[in-house]
This record gives sequence, structure tokens and C-alpha cells, in this order.
Amino acid sequence: MADKPSRSLVLFGDGLARFIHSHFHSLASLSSCGFLSLPESEDERTVREVAVLLDACPQTLPDRFMGMKAAILTLGFSVLKLDELALELLKLLGFQEGKVLDSDHFDLVFFHNYMDALVGGVMSQMQPGSDISSRLHLSVVVSYGNILEKNSHLSVLYPLQSYAMKGGDVRHYSPMLIAQWQSAVTRKDNAERFSFEDFMEHGGNLTIPADRFLHEIAFKLWKAPKYGA
Repeated sequence: MADKPSRSLVLFGDGLARFIHSHFHSLASLSSCGFLSLPESEDERTVREVAVLLDACPQTLPDRFMGMKAAILTLGFSVLKLDELALELLKLLGFQEGKVLDSDHFDLVFFHNYMDALVGGVMSQMQPGSDISSRLHLSVVVSYGNILEKNSHLSVLYPLQSYAMKGGDVRHYSPMLIAQWQSAVTRKDNAERFSFEDFMEHGGNLTIPADRFLHEIAFKLWKAPKYGA
């Protein structure tokens, strides 16, 4: 556990699970990896998946999570080069020129849509032993996008986990893939590649419902009790 509250950067790649490149694999080899399960739904896919991931509800994030300040960004950054974008996202969290600033920062930044090079750009700022690496909690989440085949791989997980016991129609195929890394804080599992097969066989986090993801992040930021505690 960190001795100071962390700050969280979440990179969400909508429909990119089939287009994984080298920086994703580098991240997976350092991270704690697993799945986020989604409910069955006929609603518009992209809006639904983002809403589930953020556990959207009328109550504001500061009210739900002890005053947590969050920025949610999507697209609109094409005028920036990827290395500049990585630095701008970190600056929103108070990480600048290798230092941790304690004023005028967000606790959580959620960025929708990104590329492999952006993951590499953020990782390059998280060198072991640096101030940033000990305070930045990085989550990379990717989804499969539009699904044509329904392979129930997750239904073979045993014993049953909370996601399977939750009310509602939980789907057992094509979950979101997630890798989380914070130097000296997150546990490293045996996954070496950012893939469904490697996470299934070697991931350490198995599966949680996607709508509990934000609660897990808030816990890492000292803004909520541990989910399930």
C-alpha cells in the first residue's frame, strides 16, 4: 500500500482488443491483469460500455467518493502529438517535469480512445524509483467493440465469482481486458502478453463486474472502502 494517496490515469480503448501492439504487451508484463464483465444489453454499445465502466448514476463523483476530482476526456486531441498528449494527461494529475505537484490537480483522469504509442509515452514517465511511478496508478482497459460470436470462455471459471452471482443478465463472453500498474503497489502476475488467452491462464485479477471498476479505483485513491469488504 502506498504511503500517500495515488492519482489514477485510465486509458480506455474502445474496440481495440483485436489490435494490440508492443507497448500493451510491455505493460501487461509489469501489471496485474484480468477482466471486466459486462451485462447483456440491446442499448447503443459504445455509450452503454462507457456508462457501465463509469457506473453512471445521478449522484456526482465527488459526492460518491469523498470529494474526488475527476476529468473525463474523449477524442478531440488530434492536434497534439502522442508524446505531448501523454504529458498533458499527466499534467492534469499534477505530474510535471518528473515531480508531483500537490495543488490544483485531478485525482482521476479517464481518457477514451488512444493508441499503442500513448501507452508507451505514459510508461516512459513512470520510471522505477521516480516520484511519478510511486504515485500514479495506471489502468489500461480495452473492449472488443461490436461482437458477432458469443464464445462463453468465462463460464468455465471456478469457483463462481461475484460477477456471475450479480443480478441481471451478465454475459460470459468478450469481456473488457484490463491491466493495472503502479510501481511497488500493484502485484505482478505471470501474464506476459496483453491478450485474452494470457490473461485467462496467467492473470492475477480474474473477473469483476465492469460497474465496480470505478469503486476499485476510488479505493486505490483512498476515496472509498475496498469493494467487497
